[in-house]
Amino acid sequence: MQHFIRIDEEKCIHCGLCLRDCLVSCLEFDENRIPRYAAGRAEKCIACQHCLAICPTGAFSFDGLNPADSAPVTTVDSDALLGLIKSRRSVRQYQKADVPPEKLVKLQEMLAYPPTGINAPSLRFTIIATREKMDELRSITYECLERVPDDSPLAFLKEMAAKGRQADKDIIYRGAPALVIVSVDETKTVEMCRPVDPVIALSYLELYAQSLGLGTVWDGFAVAMARHFPEVEAQFRIPEHCKLSFVMALGLPAVKYARTPQLETKNVTIIK
Repeated sequence: MQHFIRIDEEKCIHCGLCLRDCLVSCLEFDENRIPRYAAGRAEKCIACQHCLAICPTGAFSFDGLNPADSAPVTTVDSDALLGLIKSRRSVRQYQKADVPPEKLVKLQEMLAYPPTGINAPSLRFTIIATREKMDELRSITYECLERVPDDSPLAFLKEMAAKGRQADKDIIYRGAPALVIVSVDETKTVEMCRPVDPVIALSYLELYAQSLGLGTVWDGFAVAMARHFPEVEAQFRIPEHCKLSFVMALGLPAVKYARTPQLETKNVTIIK
């Protein structure tokens, strides 16, 4: 894709911050010290928008975006953020209600921002947003699980699910009313980033969902079922040319934790 930049010359103070912060050295000054794409470098632009973000006067416009529409850079209290991280729990009990639509909108907005290797637009997200659709998925999933032979790697899951259903428990999706599926367009990124980028995105999602009062759980059982049964994966609506990476269940928690656990790690090496 060919990108373009536009400079408000009255606002430009010729500081060169955009040039110095350009990750792939696309930019240079013209004869009037106005930033422009260097010859033959426009196609190297990775659309990271560092140039738009760093300009102190809002003189730099990227692909027609108005700098005035960007939110100001903010920080949060570090102790509050650490408290959120400490408070995170995997939630396996959910209310029957759907995730409120306004919270889904906020989650969707956030998913544009997690970083990816080489700034690649490689991630695709599918959100199953209602309990009705989730119940359809549950029905298909458990029908498939019934067909698992005893010598299958999924035999243990079939046994767990049978015991769970006796206690009216959904072992696969934990009774969640919503599901977030992340897949990777392997034509849009490099091999080393394919397994990492989705995990980064879901980690961001997990903490942001918690700030919205939502619970989440990493759903490896759902991934296993989708990889073994095409009819399960078909419900995820994964775009063409994309490969399933991972799944996270979410919803309004039906459980409330009163305090954080008391954890510590000695598995840190500090080199001075």
